[in-house]
Amino acid sequence: MDWSAWSVRLQGWRQQLELLLHRSFRAARFRISPQWGRTFMELITIALVPLTVAAMGWYWTQWQQDVSDLKSMIDLVTDKSPEKQKYGIAMFEYLARNGKVPVEFIAAQIDYASTAQNHELLPMLEVAILNAARDNPKVATAYRLALEQRPARVFIHVPSEEAYDCLMHLRDALKDVDRASINFPAVRKFEGYAASPQELRFFHTEDKKRAQQIAGLFGALGLQLLVKDLSTSEWAATNSPNSYELWFNGKPLPQLCQATTGP
Repeated sequence: MDWSAWSVRLQGWRQQLELLLHRSFRAARFRISPQWGRTFMELITIALVPLTVAAMGWYWTQWQQDVSDLKSMIDLVTDKSPEKQKYGIAMFEYLARNGKVPVEFIAAQIDYASTAQNHELLPMLEVAILNAARDNPKVATAYRLALEQRPARVFIHVPSEEAYDCLMHLRDALKDVDRASINFPAVRKFEGYAASPQELRFFHTEDKKRAQQIAGLFGALGLQLLVKDLSTSEWAATNSPNSYELWFNGKPLPQLCQATTGP
């Protein structure tokens, strides 16, 4: 930017403003005429020019700072060091809470975290998104849209390897398009829950239809699952959209699984 040219312009505006003020006061001493109206409008126009320039300068500076913050956050999140990634996630949460992360960027972050070598990155990112969504509804909306475009995540709870192997066998028996729409990201094995009901739990009212579809897919293979609504529970807010829990005690095993485990 040529600051010398701007200096000359500002000096010219100052001289014009002084001249107009002088003319305005002289006209006001005698009478108010149409000329005064035109002079007043010219005065306002000239006064607004430097204010507009100042506002544009402030906006440009703020935009540069926002871009710099985003770049720093991306560098930290994509760093190989887990410690730096933690700082990057904390920075992401702060920026998202204050509306400084484009909502379209959230889906890209989820995609990266899902394939990152650090398997803790995705859970940390999701916690940050959920925290930011409490103060910024746009983040919550973007998060739901991003997850709806991804396979449903079904966290399974089983008491034994046999029950787990049965679920994997049932999933492999699904049609290709149905199998691609379901992901089992984690398995929790608790002996104490061996007698728990066979059910599929959902935590958001918007996920009820999808939960019924998933239960229907497994039901067609012989595993009847009760669809349970936990959207009003106290821990519903801590669960991400399009995420479910499948509780399977393996008693009895579906006919399709018995054929693979028989003598």
